Amino acid sequence: MVETKLETELAVEVEEEEQIPVLEHEMECPRCHGSMALCSDFDSLYYACDECDFTLYTIKK
Repeated sequence: MVETKLETELAVEVEEEEQIPVLEHEMECPRCHGSMALCSDFDSLYYACDECDFTLYTIKK
């Protein structure tokens, strides 16, 4: 029973380390202070502002 508990705790620690950061669905536009929405292309994510057409791309690790 002790071994099962240790394995479970180890599995939880590994899952916590491998989590991917969460991207916000909306953020404030640095140019016009409007609202930017998260969008996607085939292989990239970016934020786009409908008010001033500013685009902010994310960086892959």
